[in-house]
Amino acid sequence: MPRAQRKDEHIYFSMLNAPRRADFSDISLINNCLPNTSYSQISLETVYMGRTFRSPLFINAVTGGTKLALKINAGLAAVARQCGLPMAVGSQKVAFEDRAAEASFKVARRVNPEGVIWANIGSYADSEMALKAIKMINADGIQVHLNAPQELLMSGGDCDFRGMIDRVVDIVNNVQVPVIVKEVGFGIAREQAELLIAAGVTAIDVGGRGGTNFLAIESKRSGRPISDGLNSWGIPTVISLAEVEHVSRGKTELFSSGGMYAALDIARAIALGADAVGMAGFPVYHLLKDGPQAVVEKVKRIENELRIILMLAGAHKPADLQQVPLVITGFTAEWMQRRGLDPDSFARRPGIIC
Repeated sequence: MPRAQRKDEHIYFSMLNAPRRADFSDISLINNCLPNTSYSQISLETVYMGRTFRSPLFINAVTGGTKLALKINAGLAAVARQCGLPMAVGSQKVAFEDRAAEASFKVARRVNPEGVIWANIGSYADSEMALKAIKMINADGIQVHLNAPQELLMSGGDCDFRGMIDRVVDIVNNVQVPVIVKEVGFGIAREQAELLIAAGVTAIDVGGRGGTNFLAIESKRSGRPISDGLNSWGIPTVISLAEVEHVSRGKTELFSSGGMYAALDIARAIALGADAVGMAGFPVYHLLKDGPQAVVEKVKRIENELRIILMLAGAHKPADLQQVPLVITGFTAEWMQRRGLDPDSFARRPGIIC
């Protein structure tokens, strides 16, 4: 099947239902009844990748290579420009095979010439391909996506994953922009995070289970049902965050994606250690349903609610959430304990000292 057709089918099947939301119900921020600030002093400014952004949100990689993808990337770039958000394009491999597909990626830079835009390639790529992807859109950074489960179920997908970490090292050593390694819905555990940190990546995006389910999508595309157990494969976003935070603190930046669009979940993710939060299925769903301006309004609503949550937690800015007490219960706490992590250490944090 042509790669371009596959891209459109991924969009079609992912848009059949409303976006799925990650489960952060085991994570509780504590109400601060004496917040020593005013709403006007709350700032969403967030520093990561060596830059200051107006909020911790970014638009994560989605698609590219078709007429529909061009429309989506143009719309997302317009949202990113208006909201001041970084944006990643989808996998650019299709444009390596068909020069005509380049337009669907270049449109992001054309619509948002001064914005922060990240290129995107898979773990199959070497540094030469990475440099080509960066040059194509004059990218400010590059994502390297990991998606072994999806490839294994995909008709004609890759079944040989040898040398992945070596290629990541090659890319890190030979490009001049930040390198983000991201999962696409199956999560990253701390053992693999340690390898990525040793490779020198700038950021790890956990891309946990909870948002778009590419195993279910590949099953629908092929018409071959898969068992419930395999369909639910992966590390939930909240648990992947806890795993990677344990080893990444002070060594690399940590991004959260995988069903992220609710303001409370975004605040919880940041409190768990995320430096930034990526949204993908949510903006695309509303872009195709209602247009770019509707997405802008939804982003503004999320940001407004996030400011309210910051104030209620006694925080002045998103980074402050990593100092406030956080109670972790249920399956997440049990998982952390079995893996040698201490969920109670989050509950004992001192809070903001004003």
